[in-house]
Amino acid sequence: MPALTSIRNVLVRVHYAGICRTDLGIAKGVVPAKDGIILGHEFCGVIAGFLNGEEQMDDWRVGDAVSANPMAFGCDDDTMCGKDCDGAFAEYIAVPCNALVKLPPRLLTPSGAFLEPVAAALAPLKYISGRTCIFGSTRIAELVQQVAKVMGHDNIERITHVSDFQNSAYDCIVETEPDNIDAYADALKPGGLLVLKSRSFSPSVFTANTIAMKELRIQGARYGDFNLAVHLLSRNDANLNANLDTATLFGNVYDLGEFETAFAEADQPDSKKKFFKICAE
Repeated sequence: MPALTSIRNVLVRVHYAGICRTDLGIAKGVVPAKDGIILGHEFCGVIAGFLNGEEQMDDWRVGDAVSANPMAFGCDDDTMCGKDCDGAFAEYIAVPCNALVKLPPRLLTPSGAFLEPVAAALAPLKYISGRTCIFGSTRIAELVQQVAKVMGHDNIERITHVSDFQNSAYDCIVETEPDNIDAYADALKPGGLLVLKSRSFSPSVFTANTIAMKELRIQGARYGDFNLAVHLLSRNDANLNANLDTATLFGNVYDLGEFETAFAEADQPDSKKKFFKICAE
């Protein structure tokens, strides 16, 4: 019998869920996923019950405000809700207790459903050093820059056009658009580090020569600490250098029945984050 931590044993009533480009890719058939899957991996809600019949489990109780690490829905960290098992675009989602992340009740808003992107934006900060730039015009590029500033990295540049790169100028580049690897290689100093943040499922073509001759390093960045992401989203800590400005990132909130309109708007290149309001009052 599998361990409890690998079973989706907690029933969460979903308040809000965010639309991610992974959801759009699955809907289009570009991103491989289980047939007939319920989409959605960015969400917040409250614990409605425990599927093993208990009244509480470990430190979790009915009514707790929660979100989740969407990649921790199996026996390892490679089972993603909304892709490999049913996700959060529904009134309820079954979650393994080990995937849960506790939220303060005040984050039962779109901000709570934004936890996963903030945790993802924290990931590159584990690796950056020296003169660093973030490349991209995407929403995740703006979020990474905001998170970096909140965490004290005030001097990180952001570049949105390849033509603005300086040759051999950077110790570290954080990419959010994967189609420019040769330009990143040219812009990095010898021994520099390219941090891959985007999650494209399309192949990226690059010339190996510059990477080899400069002895460049490539590092993937998945997630930072989810509890730290909760802390940043709470936006009430005087010790932080700044607060996240989610108003520049958030767009409209839709009822789940408006999914066609929501998906169409979320699919625009410059779209702000779209959310579903599902069971929130």
